[in-house]
Parts: sequence; structure tokens; C-alpha cells
Amino acid sequence: MDIEGTYTLQASPEDVWQSLLDRQVLLRAVPGIEHLEQLDKDTYAIAMHVKQAPLRGTYHGHITVAEQHFPYHYRLIIDGEGRQSTLSGNGVVHLSQRDSMTIIAYKGTLNLGKLGTLLPTALVKGTVKMLIQQFFTALAEHLRAKVPAQLLASEEAEDAVIVKQPTRGDILLLSPSAPPTQEVSPLMQSHTPLQSIVRWFRLGTGNPVQEAVWEARMRRIGIVSGLLLLVWIGTRLPRK
Repeated sequence: MDIEGTYTLQASPEDVWQSLLDRQVLLRAVPGIEHLEQLDKDTYAIAMHVKQAPLRGTYHGHITVAEQHFPYHYRLIIDGEGRQSTLSGNGVVHLSQRDSMTIIAYKGTLNLGKLGTLLPTALVKGTVKMLIQQFFTALAEHLRAKVPAQLLASEEAEDAVIVKQPTRGDILLLSPSAPPTQEVSPLMQSHTPLQSIVRWFRLGTGNPVQEAVWEARMRRIGIVSGLLLLVWIGTRLPRK
């Protein structure tokens, strides 16, 4: 039985590749998966329970990831069996980039057999395609959640500044007012207008970390407001 299809994900091939081979991601994304253990560099032991007929049942087997060419190609070899069924398969997965998206193309053969019974091919193929669709939907949700977290971590890393406090140790502040790794002594630090406003309204409730966060927020709001004001003024100027 031939299985093939494509799916588009809003992520780079590198991120998609890492997710496809990440054990924790697979445990959340593969429908009905109950166990996944890496036996060696390329081979995994897997157990999954399929609820849909005619494949209903629990399957145990091995998956081998071969011919890996990061981040664009690898081959899957599947071998397993259930209480009354056997399963084997072989296929390839291709990742190609299009703008900021990754297109996954998969193609292979899947052999399923039930002792003493000939399984209807069309029904089996429909069930397999549905399981694959569920997997890619869960993978897409994982990647969508991953992107904002990466942007936030990057932004915080760019804005980080270490403030020395003799009695409390080093505190990591989210403040773009000083370059990364710059050390500032609170005894020598002068208050900026934004710091004065934050402390006047007690936006950080006296916590240096929260005060720095509020200062950064107000600075960004000020920049955006200034840009919007310039745009508004530009629309009101008389045209020649």
C-alpha cells in the first residue's frame, strides 16, 4: 500500500527537523503513542494504541531513521506487530524551504496484515492518512508555540544587564538602557526620567527587577508613540 502526501509548516527546515526527531515532541504529537525509547543513535522502540478501525489495537515495534541529510532528507524503516496484526513500512521524508515556511513531502509503502483476514486497502489508507494529519496538526501547534518563546528569549538576552548589589548578589535586569554584561553600581547609578516616573508611580512596587521591566516597557511605548505622532503629522501637512 502506497502512502504519500505533503504538509506545510510555518517554520524553518532546521526547526522542523529538530522537532521531527525530538522524543518529547513526538510523545506529544504522535496519535496514541504510549512509549518511545531510543535504543541507539538511529533506532527507537515504540508502542502506540490505535483507536480507529480497522487498525484498532496496540502495536509494538521499532523505527529506524536512516540516510539522514540534515535538514532536508531522511528515510524511515518501520517494523512492528499487534495482537492480531503485523506492520512494516519503508519511506522517505523530504523538507524544502519556501520563504519562511517548510514543505514536508513524504512517500513510502506500508504493509499491514491481519491473521486470517484481508484488510480493505481503501479503509486502511484512509485511517493512516487521518493519523498522519493528526500528527502534523499537533506538530504545527508545537512550532507555533515555539516561535514566540524564541523571540522573547532573544529579546530578553539582548536587553539583559547585570546590576551589582553588594548585599543581595547579582540580579539580572531586563533593561535596554545599558549594553549587555555592563556592570552598574547602585551607589553610582543616576536616575533617568523614566526611572523617576516608575518609582514615583511605584510601578515596580520597589522591586529593582520589576522597575527595570517597567522602564523598558515605557521606553518602547514612547518610541512607538513618537513614530505614530510623526505619521499623523505627515498626513496633516499640506500637499503641494
